[in-house]
Formats: sequence, C-alpha cells, structure tokens
Amino acid sequence: MSEKRAGFSRERELARLLWKKGFAVIRAPASGAKAKRVNYPDIVALRKGSIFVIEVKTRGKVKPIYIDEWKIERLLEFCRRSLGRGYIAVKYIEWNKWFFIPIELLEKTPGGNYKVSSEALEKALTIEDLVNISDGVKPLSSYISK
Repeated sequence: MSEKRAGFSRERELARLLWKKGFAVIRAPASGAKAKRVNYPDIVALRKGSIFVIEVKTRGKVKPIYIDEWKIERLLEFCRRSLGRGYIAVKYIEWNKWFFIPIELLEKTPGGNYKVSSEALEKALTIEDLVNISDGVKPLSSYISK
C-alpha cells in the first residue's frame, strides 16, 4: 500500500473510531498537497458543541514528527473561523494507539516548521479525554497543564 493510500486509510479509521464514540465526523477528502491554498483539516469532529479540528499523522515507530508550517497555519485558520480546537492526531503503528496533541503543545523548529516532541507526546490526550472535554467533565486546560 502506498504511503498516501495508508494515510487515507488511517484518516478513515480515526473517523470511524470518533463516530463510534458519539462524535459527528467529517473527513475532508480534499485535504493534502492539492489543497495547499484551501484551509481544510483532515478531520473535523463535533460533539455536544465542541469542535475538534484534526490533522492526522501516522508512523511505524515512535520518533519525532515534523509538520510543515503551512499545514499548521491552515489548521489554525480553520480553528479561528470555526471556533474549534486544533489537534494533531498521531497513531504509532507499533503501539496501535491514537494520541491527540493540542496544537499549542507543538514545538517550533529553527527552520520554521513544527515538531511533535516527546514532551508533547507525554501530554497527549486519548479519545476518552476528548469525550470528557466535550461532555464538560474535564476542561482541556486540566490536561495540558500536567
């Protein structure tokens, strides 16, 4: 399976998982390189008035993930317009688990891009945390201030 096709497969997998957890989910089929000038995230998930704007990344092994500056700018613009919260959803195949990193935990690199650092990964949320945030059980600030 090509890397691009595998990425689409992971986006669909996450969309189905979020749907099963009670989210209304839209996967943007126009996301990616052909939509550089358009502000589409990979997934938008809504639940009880909460808006989660998600860029999806997958890796085989646990190592830092670098994200182009334009992708983060695109995500932030969509968040601004929708009043949503931005996340990088990461699935490491070797762990078979999804991590949701709030966009404000990303580290800016000297080259201008962004990095999902090990520190950010330690503060990552689970899908259950997203459910708790949307239910009002626990605010996002209580997760990222750990």
